[in-house]
Amino acid sequence: MGRSLEILLVLDQGTSSTRALAFDPTGHIVAFHTHTVHTHRPQPGHAEMDPRAVLDSVDAVLDRTLDDLERDNWQPAALGLSVQRSSFLLWDETRREPLTPILTWQDRRAVDDLPHFRDSADTIARITGIPLGPYYGGPKFAHLAQHESGLHLDLRRPANRFIPLQSLLIHHLTGNPLVDETIAGRTLVFDIHRRQWSDELLALFRLPRRLLPELVPSQHAFGKFRWHGKTIPLKICIGDQQAAMTGLGVRYPGEVGINLGTSGSVALHTGGTPRLSPGLLANVAFSTCDSVEYLLEGTINAVGALFHWFAEELELPDLPRRWTELVADRTNLVMVPGLNGLAAPYWWSDISTTFIPGKEGYSPNDRLRAGMESIAFLAYDILQAMSESRQQFDLGEIHVGGGMAQAPLLQFLSDLLQHPLHLHRIREATARGVAIRLAEALKWTDFPTGPQRETTFQPAITAMERDEHLTRWRQALSQVLGAPHGG
Repeated sequence: MGRSLEILLVLDQGTSSTRALAFDPTGHIVAFHTHTVHTHRPQPGHAEMDPRAVLDSVDAVLDRTLDDLERDNWQPAALGLSVQRSSFLLWDETRREPLTPILTWQDRRAVDDLPHFRDSADTIARITGIPLGPYYGGPKFAHLAQHESGLHLDLRRPANRFIPLQSLLIHHLTGNPLVDETIAGRTLVFDIHRRQWSDELLALFRLPRRLLPELVPSQHAFGKFRWHGKTIPLKICIGDQQAAMTGLGVRYPGEVGINLGTSGSVALHTGGTPRLSPGLLANVAFSTCDSVEYLLEGTINAVGALFHWFAEELELPDLPRRWTELVADRTNLVMVPGLNGLAAPYWWSDISTTFIPGKEGYSPNDRLRAGMESIAFLAYDILQAMSESRQQFDLGEIHVGGGMAQAPLLQFLSDLLQHPLHLHRIREATARGVAIRLAEALKWTDFPTGPQRETTFQPAITAMERDEHLTRWRQALSQVLGAPHGG
């Protein structure tokens, strides 16, 4: 048998699946396995995952991928992890048993608890860079502590922890319950300026520091994953959207990455300084022990999820795969999407999906078009809200990727922005972003780290036509939200 060849192993845990991928030193995927995971919605506003099922999915994809690598004589040099953000649970660290389901990023059960913290909303945003919302760790913990019977006693046990999903996976892989700074930012108790837990916000949410995992940079010696006598060092852990931004080629201040999957993210690289903006989310993009990069982000809660919703509404099970051929070429119908709430820059967590002027007289194709356009309108509004921060540097290239980055949507968004969009058909941009960071940590100079542009979408309508679209959108928002919105 010849000499083993080194590869990079990446675990990507997302909303709908867990993936394991292996990249060779030239950036090619040499092994890939996926396992479906499910989100349960036991009642309105609740979105949960079974911790055991998620861990089983991790074991399954790693076992199958490592079996493939062993057969082909590949040797993993390092392991990296990307994971969905804003997902939390209570966990017994000693017995390795969950005390609650995973409350995913879509879970809004804490919305009724938010009035208790409204007076501190400005303080929260100033310290964390994140607006107060039900999606994040602090409010979720406060809700569980207040409403889940029996947890008061459990929280006194030394072994119990309140952890992000990332920490659960790191603990499962290495035995070390750690959290990196890109995920810590979604707790609402992380001081983005000092890069440490905030005592003031811990007290606000009555969250004891001892319940939280140890805070470390994104590039760190997280521990070693052991498999059949082999040890693989876990070196990179990062939030999924931060990883996707890197995978799309966003590396310099002023560049924008738009990742369109189940949800959407519009991320502006802001360099080595956090830049706070009302309605947007400042976050660590990546960190090491001696350096840090920041981003300013706006999230769109439903992109692919919106078309799954349409599939149920229209009773077309295959619609998520066919929406690009079914959308109308144009429509005057406007949809304000309420699925999972309206995120940046508006943050209305409890609204109903509304069609303006109404569905009557409009075909399903028109409604699909209106839904697709709502995604582009929200991306436009996020970039407009970023305009103040963009004044610190020139707006660079806009890189777009993800499974929902399809031609009709990208053309309409380019029309709204009056700016070119560069589509990158990168297989698994999130996992590739982790692999890029791993390669850099290992000093693999042959690994490709730049963007892989496939198509550029250029504006195809006039600024006046663009303004007519935006006027319809702003009027619809005002009607649904009750006040003028947009910019």
